Amino acid sequence: MMPLPSAPLARPRDVLRPVQHPDLSGVLTHFCYRNRPQPSVPPEFQGMTAQQRLESILWQGKLWGFTTFSGGVPAVCFTEATLNGLNFMIGRRFYWPWGLVFDRQSIYDAGGGPVWYARPDEYQFLRGLCESGQVDSRLQSWLVRLDGSSDWLEEREWRIPLFTVPIPLFTVPYEPALQLQALGLKALLVGDPDWSPAHSGLLPQIVIGVPRWWSNPADGLLYSLPPLQPPLA
Repeated sequence: MMPLPSAPLARPRDVLRPVQHPDLSGVLTHFCYRNRPQPSVPPEFQGMTAQQRLESILWQGKLWGFTTFSGGVPAVCFTEATLNGLNFMIGRRFYWPWGLVFDRQSIYDAGGGPVWYARPDEYQFLRGLCESGQVDSRLQSWLVRLDGSSDWLEEREWRIPLFTVPIPLFTVPYEPALQLQALGLKALLVGDPDWSPAHSGLLPQIVIGVPRWWSNPADGLLYSLPPLQPPLA
């Protein structure tokens, strides 16, 4: 088996160029839920609504990874969709408007990158190498099959395969999850302008000062809302 390099304690920072193309986004969005079977998601998460999943992520301070349809190690998934792309995915591709938005650079720093949209022959070849142990199975986590029945290019997906990220990002003791604080939350995607994750009058510290993007079902557009603020004492 040909091993991949081990993840260093501190990953050297490789700064990406600023996004200037109008069809590309400088932020990445992690959706909390989609109306699609998710066999690798544990039962305790499957029983949650999208809103409950977002609240759980914020209060636990963890972003969980799961094994994708391609197999490999658990991964955390994002979309590089622009605002118009997010509107399309919510309105036409059954994503629920609840999620977290991160800076593109912070996801890259954490070991993330665009998935590999592979032709069927390339997909089967690479997957076979991984499953036979000839190459590290972590490579399998990057694969997405591209053919007539499997075309997910519109998702512009990025992933962070776990077990390869810098050590400080891991939760301790180790779980297939990343520390939310280390990823640099840029915004919250919400489906209710009056929603709040407050419990007993308290907010998760990480949401204070973070803008919200509200998906308005009346017109299918995203609107900017002010950040949540802790209640006055």
